[in-house]
Amino acid sequence: MKQANNLPSAEQTTNTDQEWLKVLGKGMITIPKVWREELGIDEGEVVKAEKVGNKVIIKAWGKSVPYRIFSDEEIQEWLKDDKLPPDLAAKINKKIKVLSIG
Repeated sequence: MKQANNLPSAEQTTNTDQEWLKVLGKGMITIPKVWREELGIDEGEVVKAEKVGNKVIIKAWGKSVPYRIFSDEEIQEWLKDDKLPPDLAAKINKKIKVLSIG
């Protein structure tokens, strides 16, 4: 079975301490289930990511956190994405004025 980008298939990978992970939208990856179980990482928990040279090291935090801390860049991206185009904003404002008068 040939893999994209000439990556080895799962059958060719025998070391359980190494995995090829596909980077998804917005840079997301999935930590293999076996690793999550071994490290005690449950859904919703926080892990620490550290960039060291050309490596990314992900460390289990070991504590559940009921919230996520978002970066300033993420918040600015949301604000930019949530901004209505001027013509749509004008239409909505016009409808609101009509509804409030009527």
